[in-house]
Amino acid sequence: MRLVHRTQGATLIVSLLFVMLLLAIIMAVTAQITLSTRRSSADQEQILRARYSAESGLSVVQARLRTMSALIGQASVPANTTDTQMANLILNLCPAGASMPAPGSLETEVCALGGNLNSADASANPRVNLFRTAVSGTTFHDAGFPTSDAGSQSRFWSELFSGQGGATYSGSAENPYQVQFGLNAQRVTREGSRYRLYFTVPPLTATGEAGGATQRLGARPTGDQYHLLVSRGSFARYALFTNHHYMSAADEASTRNISFTSRTLLSGPVHTNQTFTFTGTPYFGGQVTSAGCPAGYIAQGATSCGAAAKPGATFGSTFRTLTDEAAPSFDGVTPHFAAGTPPVWNADFIPMPANSNDQQGAAQSGGLALTGTVDALSLSRIQVDGAERQQIEWTQGAVTTRLSYGEDRRLYLWNGSDWTPAVKDPATGAYVAGGMPAEFNGVIHVEGQIANLNGGPNAEQPAPTGASVASFAGITVAASGDIAITSNLTYTDPPCTGDNAPGTPAPCDNLNARNILGVYSSAGNVELVSPRSCPTSTCTSLGNDPRIHAVLMASEGSVRVRGYDQGAPLGSVHLLGGIIENYYGGFGTFGGDRAVSGYDRNFVYDQRTYDGYAPPSFPTAVGWKVSLAAQGGVNLTDGIRWQGESVSVRQ
Repeated sequence: MRLVHRTQGATLIVSLLFVMLLLAIIMAVTAQITLSTRRSSADQEQILRARYSAESGLSVVQARLRTMSALIGQASVPANTTDTQMANLILNLCPAGASMPAPGSLETEVCALGGNLNSADASANPRVNLFRTAVSGTTFHDAGFPTSDAGSQSRFWSELFSGQGGATYSGSAENPYQVQFGLNAQRVTREGSRYRLYFTVPPLTATGEAGGATQRLGARPTGDQYHLLVSRGSFARYALFTNHHYMSAADEASTRNISFTSRTLLSGPVHTNQTFTFTGTPYFGGQVTSAGCPAGYIAQGATSCGAAAKPGATFGSTFRTLTDEAAPSFDGVTPHFAAGTPPVWNADFIPMPANSNDQQGAAQSGGLALTGTVDALSLSRIQVDGAERQQIEWTQGAVTTRLSYGEDRRLYLWNGSDWTPAVKDPATGAYVAGGMPAEFNGVIHVEGQIANLNGGPNAEQPAPTGASVASFAGITVAASGDIAITSNLTYTDPPCTGDNAPGTPAPCDNLNARNILGVYSSAGNVELVSPRSCPTSTCTSLGNDPRIHAVLMASEGSVRVRGYDQGAPLGSVHLLGGIIENYYGGFGTFGGDRAVSGYDRNFVYDQRTYDGYAPPSFPTAVGWKVSLAAQGGVNLTDGIRWQGESVSVRQ
């Protein structure tokens, strides 16, 4: 019996030891889990800190590009910069040995850039002199740069255009990151008085570190190709431009204002050298600018306002002084302005051209120059042996002449039965048969008036049969006197389709279209002839709802409807392009929202012109303009955007 008691006691001791062993194991495992959790939390914290550091690197590059966009948006080339000086600034962008091609209507390469604008000394880099000329030290200072001397400006632009393996940006010891970035400068081109610097934005990788963790974040731009546009600022870029924002000198003397109403929908840039009047809720899809010159202080041919500017606008019947108000609203009048492009109430005064000498010179050198009244001028798309051609036909007195050209711009003359090569007679300037066909530059100038500008016998038919301008053609029709438009003038390949709807501009999805037409009167009016203006029952005139695809300009008169205040209404003028005029021309009369006579306006802005695309030798403003655009001519009001691409982690 004593042996049994001794065995039971031993069993109890073994059980207690086993329990204690289990408790020890549990405590050890728990401790290990706690330590692992703490270690994991520390690792996660390091990874998060490394990610934040990498994001800081991406933000630094984004800030640089945003700053670039803001600086270029404020660029102002000195007004006295000559064509030769600008050409030299453009050539400075190029490697040594580049030469400037002669101006022409086609875009021509000036030089290839090899990916960067580097030089031996970034603080004194002559290849970025264009940027230093256009962006002042004051603009740099206002953008937040601690120093804005010439060396700092030169380094900024040099680093920005330093190529894919360009400048290195590093963080601090507390926030360590590293990112290498530079824009890839590709090439420089010239097209008349327009220069473009093409560049691409390479993908970006930023590395951030924290403790033993490293994170790499990738991003890529939302666009493929961008360019800097330097141009004389063709007047073709405006949806609407008025020198005097009145219908006539008499209206200006009595201050009878022209009002933008809730019926107004303008989807491109709008400018006046005076001030605007708003009622209701007019819609503007492009930037609105006004110089604020008071009524009565713009002399004929003036290059500046004759009195101190009064920045502001009239809302209803009350003039309001404005400075930097982006969305002004008074007395229930609330104009809609485009997001990202606030109105400018103290814009520069932009002089109108004094004559059509430039257009006449271009016509004499490689276009069509005529003298005296042209009774009829027809533009039409035709086909010859299955190939598309542009036809130009005009009548003076009893003589009618017909020319045509294809995509190669070589001219042919109709001899009554066939097309024969046309050359220019050096003695008379007239085109005659024989020899190697002359090359046509697209400019037609009349020293006199054009009594009947029309789209040919098929103008009322839809394109391509009724098109006035062939798909490849760029044409400017200029005259020193009045120009009367008597039919539809349409493109074979329109850049925009449809009409505007209330608050919604028509879509413009065909921005690579090449056909474009400009109509310019330097000392007369551009008139759209209404049938109501005919002195007899019938005359050569527009019909109901005419379609005009062109940029129309009258630098001393106005673009208006002849007979706008006569008879019953005739629908709308469907304009694809823009209007530039000395005085605001009348199209119709209205009682409230109801048309009483003439035509209503349905104007679609040709977005290609914002990028500088313009009819050949179309009038340009005096000063040089600098802007940043994406492929297809879309203006970059918010800079270059990025989107995330990849994330990698290393511990």
